[in-house]
Amino acid sequence: MRKEQIRLRGDFERMMEVVRRIDERLRRIEFMLKKITVDIEEEARSIIKYRLKELGVEMDITRLVLPDLEINLYGVAGDLCLVGEASVRAGYEVMEKLMKNLRKLRRLYPDKLRRIVIPVIYTSLAMPDLIKAAKKKDIWVLKATGDIVRPKLLDKIKKLA
Repeated sequence: MRKEQIRLRGDFERMMEVVRRIDERLRRIEFMLKKITVDIEEEARSIIKYRLKELGVEMDITRLVLPDLEINLYGVAGDLCLVGEASVRAGYEVMEKLMKNLRKLRRLYPDKLRRIVIPVIYTSLAMPDLIKAAKKKDIWVLKATGDIVRPKLLDKIKKLA
């Protein structure tokens, strides 16, 4: 009985060491994911600001944090307002989140919007379901190298500027 107890205790200690190593790996992965998320949002702000400037629009892009709403990409310039999401990989669900946030913004904080709203999704990888839906809803989808879906609204903005 005693030998079995000692053997089980050894097995338990080895198992706890494995759990500690897994826990450490998970912490490193969480840190890396946070860094990637922050990096893609910073990249999105920079690229979108540059692309809008090419259209003749000077706009600072920031994060909008309200008591019950957080928006990754937000900017205002005159009658224009940009509301968007940044994601490393974006599918239809990212667009749904964007539209839900936009509806909530309209309902709870209409003063944060302007006459012309540019919905935007910045991503490194746009999934086919997102591209198809964004074309239908005229949502700007882009990555660092260019537009994935260019809405008609951007051409109108260029003419206004």
